[in-house]
Amino acid sequence: MGSGVAPIDHVVATMRAQLAAIRAHEPGVRQGPDPEELHQMRTAVRRLRAILRLLRPVLDNDVAASRAELRWLGHLLGAARDADVLSAYFRAMLASLAGPEAAVVERILRRLDTRRARARRRVLAALDGPRHAHLVDALQQIVRDPRIADEDLHLRRIARRQFKKLRKAVKALPRTPSDEEVHAVRITLRRARYAGELAPARRRTERFVRRAAKLQDVLGDHQDAAIAERALRAVRRATHTGEDRAAAGRLIEQQRAAFGRRGARSRSSGPRSRGAGARRGVKAGRPRRTPAARGRARR
Repeated sequence: MGSGVAPIDHVVATMRAQLAAIRAHEPGVRQGPDPEELHQMRTAVRRLRAILRLLRPVLDNDVAASRAELRWLGHLLGAARDADVLSAYFRAMLASLAGPEAAVVERILRRLDTRRARARRRVLAALDGPRHAHLVDALQQIVRDPRIADEDLHLRRIARRQFKKLRKAVKALPRTPSDEEVHAVRITLRRARYAGELAPARRRTERFVRRAAKLQDVLGDHQDAAIAERALRAVRRATHTGEDRAAAGRLIEQQRAAFGRRGARSRSSGPRSRGAGARRGVKAGRPRRTPAARGRARR
């Protein structure tokens, strides 16, 4: 945020940019060949929902309803995006496989093709429906006429609260967290990053935002691996041939090894061991003290 820009003007400009991104990527989502269009639309939806969440105490508009509708749209886009990501993940894996392992992955890809097609149909139906049109209208009304319930809009204070929540979440992680616990920290990290992006520019805050973006990528890879392992386990449970079951088991072990999980061979220890690696990444990637805390110490 540049000097001399009122906080509410900065926030409204950011919301307007995200709404514009949603509309700009909608034609590409409808056409379908480039998965990046869907990814960017989903990101804009998620950012806009996060901003409205951060501004709940100071906006008098019907933010709750808009956030609920953004969650609905984000869920539909997310299902399609997850199918895209998982399909790309397994296609990359398939390139280096042969024999029974390749057959297992090809079976997963066929299921994913069906899942992607179903998710895409739901997205298109939503974009064509009145609910999406009403959501866009409501968001346009908010950015045209933001009604401030509290004139004391302190973006650095908002960011500071999110940084504290992130530190608390990371500190609470057990030594070997579950995939769900790591994913929950990823969500908290994302919210802290978005809050940092809204706050007035400072060197330490900008550095935190950059590090948070990189760490989100690391935790995103962790989440992809967790979902891929669940898909492999589902195939292993469903198959009736010993050869295919053994091939799925070998692929699971390869997944674990890729995330530093050698030696974690039981069904329960695999995800927990992967979680330990993710926890080390979170601990290493987070700032030792939040940018806001550093600022207070400097003052």
